[in-house]
Amino acid sequence: MMKNLMGSLLTMALTVVIFSIAFSWVSYVPSSQREIGSSYSSFSGTFILVLVFAGPIYFIVGTPLSIFIDKLIRKSNRKSNWGKYFYGFILYSLSGAIVGVLFTMLSGYFNWNELIPYSLLGFIASNFYYHLSLLMLKTNNALFFS
Repeated sequence: MMKNLMGSLLTMALTVVIFSIAFSWVSYVPSSQREIGSSYSSFSGTFILVLVFAGPIYFIVGTPLSIFIDKLIRKSNRKSNWGKYFYGFILYSLSGAIVGVLFTMLSGYFNWNELIPYSLLGFIASNFYYHLSLLMLKTNNALFFS
């Protein structure tokens, strides 16, 4: 149990960093494409901002959800690895989208136009974690059982 929690926390930390890098990369505007008189954030500024906001959400909300979803996947009656994968994909995707919507609703400045972008961010963030956890599990199994 403790080994699973430590692995989950390590995966969560790596996911926060990877998600922050990806988000910063996508939202970065090169100097040559910037409009004069407009304000732009640097790559590192965006990275730190995303890290500060996404990190607690991943750890406070994502860790218990991940433990719960992993239990559901283990208890499912899906026999094939693909069946378990798609079941996990659906559960992680839905939970990420729901967390994104809840984050929008609880943020204090709710706007209907932000529901889809935030649910999409939650979807992407949860799938970053899910796929990285599968990769880490595969890597650990390859290291310890080969």
